[in-house]
Amino acid sequence: MKKAVISLLLLVVMINSYGITREDAEKNPILKGKLLAKRCAWCHDVNRTLIAPPFKVILKKYSNVSEETLKKRFFNVIKNGSKGKWTEWIKKNVKVKMGEVDQMYMPPQKPYYNDEEINLIVNWLLSLKK
Repeated sequence: MKKAVISLLLLVVMINSYGITREDAEKNPILKGKLLAKRCAWCHDVNRTLIAPPFKVILKKYSNVSEETLKKRFFNVIKNGSKGKWTEWIKKNVKVKMGEVDQMYMPPQKPYYNDEEINLIVNWLLSLKK
């Protein structure tokens, strides 16, 4: 119950801060996924390099992978985290070092999102290919 309340409050705050109504987000799953992905913005941006690869760079790396495979792969990485897939890219491209690059990882997001929310984020991410 507490997790659901926190998720709902987070969604309300995100919606209010972007001038988007809750009804808009509920009618448009891609928009809802984008709003949910704001937590991802702590490390990722769509185009700019922060401390992790931009979403467009991630999509480019997997451009030859089928959408169904990408959905499964991205879902699993978001839910369970990942380590070591981007070490070389980070060494070459990230200007601000946040500790030892070999120790950096994407933490599991399952404490913050349920499976339905992760699927919304994945679908928004894949919409950036278009």
